Amino acid sequence: MARMKTQTGRLTLTARGFGFVQPADAPSILVPFDHLSNALSGDTVEVELLAGATPDKPAGRIVRVVERDAAPIIGRVRRHGREVRLYPAASRSARALVIDPKSLDRLGLKQPVEDGDVLGAQLVRWDDPASHPTGAAAELVARRDDADLELKLIALSRRFPLEFPPDVERQAQSIRLPGRRNRPGGRRDLTGLTCFTIDPEAARDFDDAMSVEQLPSGLFRLGVHIADVSAYVAQGDPVDREAWNRGTSVYLVNTVLPMLPERLSNELCSLVPGRPRLTVSVVVTLDSMGTIHDVEMGESTIRSRHRFTYREVEAILNGASHRLAPQLHLLRLVAAVLKTRRQELGSVDLDLSTPQIRLDENGVPISVRPSERLEANRLVEECMLLANRVVAEHLERHGLTTVYRIHDEPSPGDIEALVSTLRDLGIPYKVGDQVTPGDYRAILSFIQNFEFSDLIEAIALKGLKKAVYSTENRGHFGLAMKAYTHFTSPIRRYPDLVVHRLLKESLAAGATPSRKGRAASVYAEADLRTTCAHATERERAATDAEREYSRLKALEFLKTRIGRRYRGVVSGVASIGLFVEIERYLIDGLVHISTLGKERFELDRSSYRLVGGRTGKVYRLGDTVHVEVKAVDTRERRADFVLVPDTGDQDVPTGGGASKRAGRG
Repeated sequence: MARMKTQTGRLTLTARGFGFVQPADAPSILVPFDHLSNALSGDTVEVELLAGATPDKPAGRIVRVVERDAAPIIGRVRRHGREVRLYPAASRSARALVIDPKSLDRLGLKQPVEDGDVLGAQLVRWDDPASHPTGAAAELVARRDDADLELKLIALSRRFPLEFPPDVERQAQSIRLPGRRNRPGGRRDLTGLTCFTIDPEAARDFDDAMSVEQLPSGLFRLGVHIADVSAYVAQGDPVDREAWNRGTSVYLVNTVLPMLPERLSNELCSLVPGRPRLTVSVVVTLDSMGTIHDVEMGESTIRSRHRFTYREVEAILNGASHRLAPQLHLLRLVAAVLKTRRQELGSVDLDLSTPQIRLDENGVPISVRPSERLEANRLVEECMLLANRVVAEHLERHGLTTVYRIHDEPSPGDIEALVSTLRDLGIPYKVGDQVTPGDYRAILSFIQNFEFSDLIEAIALKGLKKAVYSTENRGHFGLAMKAYTHFTSPIRRYPDLVVHRLLKESLAAGATPSRKGRAASVYAEADLRTTCAHATERERAATDAEREYSRLKALEFLKTRIGRRYRGVVSGVASIGLFVEIERYLIDGLVHISTLGKERFELDRSSYRLVGGRTGKVYRLGDTVHVEVKAVDTRERRADFVLVPDTGDQDVPTGGGASKRAGRG
């Protein structure tokens, strides 16, 4: 029997038990739980594609582990009699590791490990997928009563170190800002330009600045000036290798695990006001219709005039006085032009709210509220989108193999599934006989006018493919751009640093476009493909870590609200019950099916409903309900709710296990 086609890539397991393998420059391959064999998340594996799998949604089974991931397996200890088992976090393995007792002795611990302690271990042997693998304890990461246990578990299990290796720190500390006379030749002096940064209030690194002016001709000149990290970090040096390994900075509520050491991220490369800083500038001249008339790119030196927060800019846009108010109002006009032009081309903005969590000095959550989208955020986004696009178009014209940020179009099946879901939610939308990506954009625009649009948009986004990094330019569907890259955040994203190096090479080569597909001399083409796959995996790991830690802190907050009642919306329907998201905090929990009444409820999978067998009572996705918080388990990341009558959104104790400290969240 002929063997099916195989591909090689890195495996990532999910919390739901299945996995994805990401080959270089190819769609990720779904691997069902029973086809994972003895592979661990992070392993490089060979996958045999399953018969009948479609090209846009391939599925496969693992036939061979090509290379084991050498990173330690981080997890919680649980004893089974005399046997010590390690339950891996972050879905590193579908099975617990049985720890060799001798390896625990070698750790030299004063106290034996207990249930709930966190260990790092190495895989010793796993031949039979149906049996437990064996492992050797490598280090005690945290005791169960360690205040930072959860942060360590979430970060380290996804291979995000909490500290930099000594050689990386030594190199970072040795780097100096070049004196004015020693700055590289050919770098434009833009210190006389009025530049400024706009960032969140808590930001400590500022990697992008903007400038804007209106020319006598009426045209606008918009400058986007990005920290020139590549001027300090050479390809292949210790700092660069560590940045590649991390791939991205990770933001865990009020803790940042930076991609670069603080000496670079918060000092030398940060565009702090009043200090000359090395940058790579993209200056675009455009008209009031958004048509680009000229683009200038190159190494530069700027001096930021002011560090704005989003709220400060919002206040100025609403009338507050400031010496740079004219520039901000002009920037608002240019951003509006850019946004209008982008939307005309088919780009759709989805502003999904996320929980914003505030912690006290001890890391205890004291408030949770939905994120607020300010106009100031949009000003910055439009500038960055433009810079990323023109850099991508420049690199494509010059034929360099580069790193693109791509987002593939949805398939006709994706669109039909979304239309069917909307129909089940009572939202009619008609498509023609031939569905196109334009239909998806039209649907996303259409649903923004509905109540609970966040929920509907989240459902729509689940049907879209994920944006990834690739050396193959397949365009960016969501942004409706034919070429797009990541250039504007080299302090916190490794692909941006790569793009800076490639841009500099293209500029040094001159203005004449070269042969299509030419590999850059600074990078072998195979290395770029590897970097794209690795950066995509690291981005997803960071997103998972950020979401899990945010949920943990949100649940810690909700745990102080046991017994209180809230208005919510049914955000999910499953055989075990209803998932309800509390509108006030955007925290979801489970209303177990056993609490819905004495009658039997059946799941109607086709229309996202639970239907009562005796009364015909229906609970469906998008329904407004009221719930009482009954229990919260932070370790399991779970909240349990029960439905209650509509008594309003009462953030006050109602008996039971309610906190004695009444008050509003």
